[in-house]
Amino acid sequence: MSNKDNLDNIREKVKLTDQTQLYQIKDKSGQVISYEEASGREIFNHYRHSMTNYDQVLDEVRVEQGYVSGRQEKKATAGAAEQVLEKYRDEHIKVIRDSQKKGSVLKALMGKVGVATASALTNKLDEWSEKIKTVSNLENSQDSLRVWNDTYRVQRDIVKLILAQEEIDKATLDKIHAIYSTRSVSKAIEKGSYILNLEKAELLKLLKKSIRYSKSIMKE
Repeated sequence: MSNKDNLDNIREKVKLTDQTQLYQIKDKSGQVISYEEASGREIFNHYRHSMTNYDQVLDEVRVEQGYVSGRQEKKATAGAAEQVLEKYRDEHIKVIRDSQKKGSVLKALMGKVGVATASALTNKLDEWSEKIKTVSNLENSQDSLRVWNDTYRVQRDIVKLILAQEEIDKATLDKIHAIYSTRSVSKAIEKGSYILNLEKAELLKLLKKSIRYSKSIMKE
């Protein structure tokens, strides 16, 4: 094998062995260092020694011929650089494609919402978020009100049943049923005032703590 073929063979033997080391830069002592703070030489030294089989290839040469020449070391270094750069290229393409997809989605959202900038879109989404929270709170309030109404209807029917079992006189039962039959708080108070022979204001004061919407009723 010629010297040139031997050098090319060394270059081709260098391959990636641990791609996870791409963003875990370590110094000579094996301590992890910040990617932003590491120098170019530190980064490349980390890559060829940690990401590729650079050292193993040169060890094989050293075992075979007893030493490693400067040219052979350069060829191994070039092979490591090619492998790392190829990996960097693949990662860069992924980032670009991901950015393009996100950019397309962002542009489409801006078009649908009718805004021209990303900041305007953010403000609009925040506004919608607050509206969704308001709707959610209203739904919770409506659910609570439905539960309260269901509970009231059960209690009303139980009261009617007990009154019937206790053989309350028909005239009193009719009065009670008349109050229960109305769906209006104001009308119920008016009927109660008539049945109990009380002024509406007196009944309101008596029942104020029990009426959920007393403020609106007081205005009527």
